[in-house]
Amino acid sequence: TGAAMVRGIQSQHIGASVKHFAANNKETNRKDSDSRVSERALREIYLRGFQYAIEETQPKALMTSYNLINGVHSANSYDLCTVSARKEWGYEGMIMTDWMTTTDGGSLSYVCMKAGNDMIMPGCAADHENIRQALNDGKLTMDELKACVVRIIRLALECEVKEQN
Repeated sequence: TGAAMVRGIQSQHIGASVKHFAANNKETNRKDSDSRVSERALREIYLRGFQYAIEETQPKALMTSYNLINGVHSANSYDLCTVSARKEWGYEGMIMTDWMTTTDGGSLSYVCMKAGNDMIMPGCAADHENIRQALNDGKLTMDELKACVVRIIRLALECEVKEQN
């Protein structure tokens, strides 16, 4: 169903955003929710729909979820964002955090970017400072930051070209 929705939306030259990646099992207290799941169940149940949508349609954006998965915030999961989505499934679009993921005891901005999130939503001065400090401290490399920026610019340029046509 997700792939069909993305295909339909993007056929109208509108970028689709697939969310909430992944194992988002409840609405109440989502930032403190920890989905405890085996790798097999995660891959066969929770990730399969995302995998199919990504491999079949290449949605323009993918949004991580607030919850933790086995003790790691989904936005901080390199295995989820980079290994699964990008390396295994060939995802080329932009990955972003859910709104305000980095506030109220949530994830650190630089850790989200290091995991493979290209954009911190909505982004604030504290996020900017966290990223600058991580660059200065060597916790985030300039190459990791540039990879995020390149994906955002690529998406923006792709949208620009389609609007002009």
